[in-house]
Amino acid sequence: MAAFSENFRDSVGGPFSVIGLGRFGLFWAGMLAAERPVLGTSRRTITGLPDGVRQVSLNEALQSEVIFLAVSISALPEVLQEIAPLIRGDATVIDTCSVKVFPAAEMQRLLPPQVDIVACHPMFGPDSAGERRDPLPVITWPVRDTHRRYTGILDLFRSLNMRVVEMAPEDHDREAAFSQGVTHFVGRILREMDLQPSTIATLGYTRLLQVMEQTCNDPLQLFQDLQRYNPYTRDMRRRFSRALEATESLLLDSEKQDQ
Repeated sequence: MAAFSENFRDSVGGPFSVIGLGRFGLFWAGMLAAERPVLGTSRRTITGLPDGVRQVSLNEALQSEVIFLAVSISALPEVLQEIAPLIRGDATVIDTCSVKVFPAAEMQRLLPPQVDIVACHPMFGPDSAGERRDPLPVITWPVRDTHRRYTGILDLFRSLNMRVVEMAPEDHDREAAFSQGVTHFVGRILREMDLQPSTIATLGYTRLLQVMEQTCNDPLQLFQDLQRYNPYTRDMRRRFSRALEATESLLLDSEKQDQ
């Protein structure tokens, strides 16, 4: 791993903080701890913290200069309202939500104007990260960069074997509605069908089971938030429904010919 920007090291003292130690938050904190000690905060006491991660109070976590938000999309406004009066004025706040337009707007609306904001979406999680052999993709965008930490943050991600893709929130959500939204949508449909392993499974069927297992291993809240807070997923679902109807019509046409 390449060391990240010396300017960033010089400009940021102390540990990073992660607000939210759920399944993804713990995973993310553990990754960051490879470069810097991490302070984590959660409403519940966490056992089995990753090496380099220490659970602290919210007030202590908010004394860090670089703060990552690893909370659900729907919980973000409440969390921002809670931390806004407590956060230090020169902080940089980085969200990790799977949609970008909504969190970027909420951070601008609710955080003090002197606090910097980076919109960030790690396109991987605890399950998929272990299966990939290529650098892990992470989407970023500098919403506010008064304190000039954004370039160093990108260097940090690259030092942790991430492939940085800079993309504006609107463009991210438009593309992610299909690249991510449709995958989770199909995974939940397959779960509703109660697909089971088979001794005569084809490779394609096995991959469908993998999609189902990977997407449904995430909290139901993530699936609901992905569909609710991305402004483009409704169009994705309409196109999916039309495509399903069109595909079924192919069978109806052939059945009519057989009669």
